[in-house]
This record gives sequence, C-alpha cells and structure tokens, in this order.
Amino acid sequence: MEPQYEKIIVLVIVLSAAFITWKMVKDFYITKLHKVFAHLIAVVTSSFMLLSTMFLFMPKNYQRGAGPEVELSIMSVVTVVVMVAVLYVFFKYAPRK
Repeated sequence: MEPQYEKIIVLVIVLSAAFITWKMVKDFYITKLHKVFAHLIAVVTSSFMLLSTMFLFMPKNYQRGAGPEVELSIMSVVTVVVMVAVLYVFFKYAPRK
C-alpha cells in the first residue's frame, strides 16, 4: 500500500477515535456538571486518546525523514477499537447499573 494511503487511513482512525471519545465523555458529564466543565473534561480526554493512538501507529525505530511516518498494522487498529469499546462500556452501560 502506498505511504500516502497509510497516512490517510491512520489519520481517519485517530481522528475518529478522538471524536468518539469526546462525544461519549461529553454526553456522560453533561448530565452531572455544567456544560463548560463537561466540554473541558471531554477535550482533555480526547486529546489523550489522540496522542495515545498516534503513538500506536508510530514506527518502533522512528527517525525523522529516514523512514515512514506511520506504520499501519492490524494489532494497532485492534488496540484502538478495544480502547474505544472499553470507554463505550464505561460511559454508556456502567452508569446505568
């Protein structure tokens, strides 16, 4: 696969995970806190999700300009899906029980 396509796919995965995290956290805290505080908590949480998912797709021996910037692997995609699924369970189903 061409490197540009890998970058686009990784970008879509990372931004989707961050947006989904932001939405879940905001919806959870908006019922308990003021809208501004709920949004701030959601932004901080989604920023950590963005950084952690970017680190998952970074090559092991990354050197600037020497190789590919991202490394698309099935294990990294599965890890992102599991992280978002765990957050979904925590913020959607756990509070109801």
